[in-house]
Amino acid sequence: MALLIRDLEGSKAREVRKRLTSPIDGITRAPSTSSEAWVGRCIVTKLEEALNELAKVQTLPELSHYVGALRDAYDVANVAFHLVAAPEAIEKNPLLLVTYEEQWVERYLAQDYFRVDPIVLVGSSGFLPLDWNSVDRSSPRMRKLFAEAESYGVGNHGLTVPIRGPNREKSLVTVTTYESDREWMQRRLPLLRDLHVLAHFFHDRCLTLADLRSLPSRPRLSRREIQCLEALARGRAPKQIAYDLDLSISAVRLYICSAKVKLGASNTNQAIAMAVQDELVVA
Repeated sequence: MALLIRDLEGSKAREVRKRLTSPIDGITRAPSTSSEAWVGRCIVTKLEEALNELAKVQTLPELSHYVGALRDAYDVANVAFHLVAAPEAIEKNPLLLVTYEEQWVERYLAQDYFRVDPIVLVGSSGFLPLDWNSVDRSSPRMRKLFAEAESYGVGNHGLTVPIRGPNREKSLVTVTTYESDREWMQRRLPLLRDLHVLAHFFHDRCLTLADLRSLPSRPRLSRREIQCLEALARGRAPKQIAYDLDLSISAVRLYICSAKVKLGASNTNQAIAMAVQDELVVA
């Protein structure tokens, strides 16, 4: 797995490549043992478990590990997070968290493919999810670029979700696979559904951990997130909350998960305590 950080302090921006050590065991590939344990713990949905795990991430190395676990849990070829721009960063493309082969990352950076990659160009200027099949590859240059990427194990199909943050941040969250066209058509919508939710929370978590966002004094919880946390604080169970609010149990659990991510809580009890302390909910 590759973790690329541009250190933007001082007068001259410099690119820093770090080889991460335990518990991530290097950046070229993510370890499979921990992600297998994660897959085994999925009780309700992969999305809910992914949000739960994301809420526990406290450092960039842990976030790099999380990307690899996400790839294995969803059984895809690669997962990539590309922070294109942030208000606190001097240069573009300040952060990359990807599971691509290290040789491809090195070549991509050396050739500065950011300038010509249609996924980056279209995604950075758009708002809608991008299926790589919709990208024009008619020119020899584009055919060569995609063929080269595939030769390095990037994948033959991909989905990219562009994210725009409240402070003009831009990021791209991508999953790629090696599947037939028929298999891809069957998987793309379920993948897109989960990726669209995960991408927003991943974007927020990444900017927070990279210290590239001026955080508000307190997180903003939605009305449903507040209702669910208040009910939990009163001792109601998710099934009872679902009945009270006329929601499905899975929806209640997702609201609780999203509240934990926003609060940066590692578990539900901590989320309730933090929300009460910040006067976001009334116990």
